[in-house]
Amino acid sequence: MDKIMKFFQTDIWQAGDDTGSKPLRLLIGWLRKLYLAVRFFFERGHADYAPALSFSLMLAIVPVVAVVFAVARGFGLDSLIETWFRDTLEGQPQAADVIIDFAKSYIVHTRSGMFIGVGLLFMLYSVLSLIYNVEHVFDEIWRVKNRRSPMRILLDYTALLFLIPVGIIVISGVNIFIYSIADRLQAFVVLGPLAKGLIRLLPFVMMSCVFIFLYVFMPNTRVKFSKAVVPGIIAGVATMLFQFLYIHFQIYLTSYNAIYGSFAALPLFMLWLLISWYIVLFCGELCYMNQNADYYAYLVRTEDVSHDAQLIMSLMLLKVICSRFADAQQPLTALELARTTDIPIRITSDLLYRLRSINLITEYLDSESDREAAYQPSQDIANITVGKLVELLDSHPDRHLDLELNPEKVLTKKMLATLGEHRKQFIETLGDYQLKDL
Repeated sequence: MDKIMKFFQTDIWQAGDDTGSKPLRLLIGWLRKLYLAVRFFFERGHADYAPALSFSLMLAIVPVVAVVFAVARGFGLDSLIETWFRDTLEGQPQAADVIIDFAKSYIVHTRSGMFIGVGLLFMLYSVLSLIYNVEHVFDEIWRVKNRRSPMRILLDYTALLFLIPVGIIVISGVNIFIYSIADRLQAFVVLGPLAKGLIRLLPFVMMSCVFIFLYVFMPNTRVKFSKAVVPGIIAGVATMLFQFLYIHFQIYLTSYNAIYGSFAALPLFMLWLLISWYIVLFCGELCYMNQNADYYAYLVRTEDVSHDAQLIMSLMLLKVICSRFADAQQPLTALELARTTDIPIRITSDLLYRLRSINLITEYLDSESDREAAYQPSQDIANITVGKLVELLDSHPDRHLDLELNPEKVLTKKMLATLGEHRKQFIETLGDYQLKDL
C-alpha cells in the first residue's frame, strides 16, 4: 500500500514527456486524470450532489415529459415519443407507466384550464430548478467562480426547455430512419450482419452524444469539445451497461418487491436515478480533469505558499503580462504564463484570479479561435507599479468579511501614526518601479 500511495503521490507526476513509449505516456496521463477525478469526486463532496439531483429530477420529470408530449402531438409523433420513453426506462416499466399517465393527465387538466395558473408555475419552477441545479453542480466541478446573470439564466434556460423536446423528437426520427434502412439491408449477406451490429451500437452512440453535449454546454465556462468526447463516451457506455445489468438482475429483487409490494417501483426508480447521477457526475469530473490535469501537478495549493512568495510570483506574472503588452505581443494564457515563469499552473491560476480581483489585469477571449482566455493589463501600464501591486494585494481581502477594529485599545495613536507613515513611505518608494521596467 505504501508503494501504491507513493506512486500516485510522487512517481506518477515525475514521469515526463520523454518517459517510455507513447502508449505508456498516454496510460500514465489517464491514470493521473482518473486518480484526480476519483479523489476530488469524494474529497470535494461532488458525490453528495447526486441525491439532491435525483430529487429535483423526480419533481421535474412529469412536467418535462408533459412538455415533450405536447410538442410531439403538434408533429403527430406522440406515440413515437411514448415508445422511446418506455425504451429508455426499460428497466422501470412501472415507473414509466406512472410517469406517462401523470404527464397525459397533466396535459388534459392544463387544456381544461384547471391548472393553467398554478400548474404552469409549478412546471416552470420544477424544470428551471432542475436545470439550475445541474448547472450549479457542473460549475462546482469546473471551479467556476462567475455565475450567469439573471437575464442569461432566463434566456438560456427557456431555450433549453424548448430544445429538449425537439432534440428527443430528432433522436427518435433518426432512430426510425436507421432502423428502416437496417431492415432493408437484412437481405444482403454482408450488409445484414453489419447493420445488426450498428443497430446494437446505436443506443450507445446516441447516449454518448447526449453526454458530450451536456459536458460541453452545461458548465458556465469554455469546455473543449475534444476533452469531452472520451468522458462522454464513458458516461454513455456506463449508463447503458448499468441499464442492462439492472434489467437482468431484477430477479434478485423479488424479496424487495415482496416487502414493498406495488410501492417498490418508487424506491427502485430512485435507486436507478441515484446511480445514474453518480455516473453522470463522475464522468463530468473526469471531463474537468481531462482538460485541467496540468493544474494539479503534485496537488500543490496556493495556501501552502508564504505571502512573500505569493507577492514575488505575482510580480513575475504581472511583469510578463505588462512587458508583452508594451511590446505589442500576443497575450498569454494561464498555462503559457505558468510555463514562462515556472510557477505551478494551479498557483498561477489562483494568482491571476487575485490580480483580476484588484483590477490590474483582465481576460481576453478571442471568440473566433478555440484558444483559452489570455491575460492583459486592464489599465495604463505606466500606472502599474510595484507599490500599487503591494498595496492592493495587502489590502484586498481573500474573503469579504468586514470587522470593526479598534486598535487604539492596545496601540497608542502615536504608534499607529508612526506605522502608517513608514508604510506610506514604503509604498511610495516601491511606486517608483514600473512593472514593465523591472
